[in-house]
Amino acid sequence: CTTTVTEAGATEVVYYNRNETLQAFFDENEGKIQCVYDAATGSGRGEEYTETSMSLLIPDSGEYVQLNGPTSVWLKGLMLKRLAQHQHLIITDMNTADLEEVLLSLKEINVKPLMNVMPFTEEGIKEGFDLLKSRRTKGKIVFDLS
Repeated sequence: CTTTVTEAGATEVVYYNRNETLQAFFDENEGKIQCVYDAATGSGRGEEYTETSMSLLIPDSGEYVQLNGPTSVWLKGLMLKRLAQHQHLIITDMNTADLEEVLLSLKEINVKPLMNVMPFTEEGIKEGFDLLKSRRTKGKIVFDLS
């Protein structure tokens, strides 16, 4: 799963079962994320990240995609047609083919990763690799060869 989402442009994969790392991620990224793809909430083990995940979104443009989801989201979405703005419910099976279908849908609406464009100079390369090694960069690190 990690390889599939990073190949599609995800800048970071956050494991919901690592509480300290998860909380640090939420604290550091409030209002900074373009798209949250939540595969944990509603997975059957009591996880509930909808509210905290929605707080990560860039105001007025961020999108929250939740796989499956708890009963309350199903009721709001399917029966009442009242999901929060920029919140989407996608019903899938737990397999690679369905994940790839979701990624194709995101591509169709032109969701693109953030990019850090660095000059292809000694200083630019050093800075780019320092960002990479920090494991805290947001977006892709790209070297401009022109």
